[in-house]
Amino acid sequence: MEHLYWDLGSRAGGACFEVELRGSAARVCLMDVDDYQAYLDGDEYEYYGGFFDVSPVVLEVPYDGYWYLVVDSNGRRVRVQFTEVFD
Repeated sequence: MEHLYWDLGSRAGGACFEVELRGSAARVCLMDVDDYQAYLDGDEYEYYGGFFDVSPVVLEVPYDGYWYLVVDSNGRRVRVQFTEVFD
């Protein structure tokens, strides 16, 4: 399964990330460790986010844990920039 991903490490619930997509719409997801492994294994998984064709996208970490940011553009070329947003 082709996708882009970033290891965000341990994050507190409420942390926010702004994701900028260039070149294609994509599914942008925050996944915890277990769900990311299930995604890689082709098993059922849950994520926070969705399919976006307009950016920037802002995603909030729902609870304390270890997180991955995953971008799946279904094989289309996409450039991604993201930053953590602080209030």
